[in-house]
Amino acid sequence: MVPALRTLTNMSKSMDYVIQRAEKQQPNNIMKLLKESSGFEGVGKYDVHQVMEEKYVDCWSLPIVNLTTIAISLPEIQKDIVERLLRSVSEGLTYVRHVEETLNTSDEYVIIQKATETLWLEVEIYQRWLGNKLLKPAQQFNTPKEIVQWFSDIANNMVTKAESKNKESSAICMSAFANSMYRITQTILISHRANIDEASQKELFGQLSSMISCILAACLANLPQVITTKCHTSVIEKREASVHTVAQLLGETMHIMNSLQDRQLPSLNHDELPFIVKWWACFLQPSP
Repeated sequence: MVPALRTLTNMSKSMDYVIQRAEKQQPNNIMKLLKESSGFEGVGKYDVHQVMEEKYVDCWSLPIVNLTTIAISLPEIQKDIVERLLRSVSEGLTYVRHVEETLNTSDEYVIIQKATETLWLEVEIYQRWLGNKLLKPAQQFNTPKEIVQWFSDIANNMVTKAESKNKESSAICMSAFANSMYRITQTILISHRANIDEASQKELFGQLSSMISCILAACLANLPQVITTKCHTSVIEKREASVHTVAQLLGETMHIMNSLQDRQLPSLNHDELPFIVKWWACFLQPSP
């Protein structure tokens, strides 16, 4: 008992210092992206029409990555604006990962989450999506509709290709990524059928940024639960490292959590909040 008590005492003394130091490392890019939205409604907009059966779990990071992929492929958007979105999403995914690794821990989630990390690196570093150069739609097409349709066609072909293979993990992940992209692009095409031909790339970029912002905000609304969960590790040998991580995370995200307090959470149980599919279903339900 004495060593354990001494460890906890030492952690308590050092926690304030870690939090104060971490507060100076606020993720400012995320804060700017979160200002692109004022609520969480965008969580219900990335797959409104359910055009394809959802056979795989949706983790938080996957629609964020796919929406960002479309946004940065719009050739008329200024380079500095695209780079700012990339920085913001990259920074945001760091904290999304805390939510996913802490609260979405079943095997089916973990497989998709880890593969999505690789997908994001491919998008961010190599400007590719599942091996397809993102410059290709910009070179061939001009209108937002044509670019979104290109992604939709690629995704649909990949779903068919992946489903023809054995159920190995790589094929499952490719199918999940393509399934998500197809549902997103078809939602955009169907929801904006009346005006997408006239819509500017700037307007589409704004709509995509708003959805990304909403999904990111909804995910990060779970940060208090993440911090509480991380504090409850029962293995004393791991507790000091865990508390240090929690203190760092708390300091870095304090402004984020404060900025989300005024947004009204959907009518979900506490244990449903960590899952994007629960948010999505809640927003699609008709009002009573």
